[in-house]
Amino acid sequence: MTKQLKLSAMMVALLASAGAMAHDVHGYTISEQSGKVVRNNYGECWENNHLDKATNGLAECGDKEAAPAPVPVPPPAPVYEDRVESLSSNFLFGFDKDVLRPQALQTLNQLAGRLNNADVQSARVEGHTDFMGKDQYNQALSERRANVVANYLVSQGVPAAKISAVGFGESQARMTAQCQAEVAKLGKKVSAAKKRATLIACIEPDRRVDVRIRALVRERVQ
Repeated sequence: MTKQLKLSAMMVALLASAGAMAHDVHGYTISEQSGKVVRNNYGECWENNHLDKATNGLAECGDKEAAPAPVPVPPPAPVYEDRVESLSSNFLFGFDKDVLRPQALQTLNQLAGRLNNADVQSARVEGHTDFMGKDQYNQALSERRANVVANYLVSQGVPAAKISAVGFGESQARMTAQCQAEVAKLGKKVSAAKKRATLIACIEPDRRVDVRIRALVRERVQ
């Protein structure tokens, strides 16, 4: 039997064993039963005359490299919101004091309830003072105020791991120039004691505690 006849006989045998076959656009014989490329006894894909390997070759038949696996898209990063709640000294501390006023407790209790929310990641308590007094003294006073507020929040159930405290002294005082100008308008006839009391009352917003809160806005999607 000639080589050509042997190949023809092999093809007939393959067609008989695989059932009806169809030619797809790639130019390979595809089994209608399995949907897979028919292979000869050597494991080679059965090619058709109209096969163009340059454009329609199959990676599984060794014509071209398989397409790279798609790069997984990383999940979106969690989104956080930062906000600052300023607690006026009217409700927290008296002049040159670091003891909480009774009026402050309701304000801090409400704040503790918000900080206990699971979305709140952290809260930094920032203490401030007005400009009166020496820098070193004001720095220590602001730290004491911050720690008093932080400790009270922890006592109300806020996890200690969420809370930190820092003092800024008088470095972020905002009312100095405005209040000094107001006192100057009082004139020379007003006593020094009256001017001092007016100044202390005017700069009270600088004796504040700010709470810088970081809260989760959007979870990471797995």
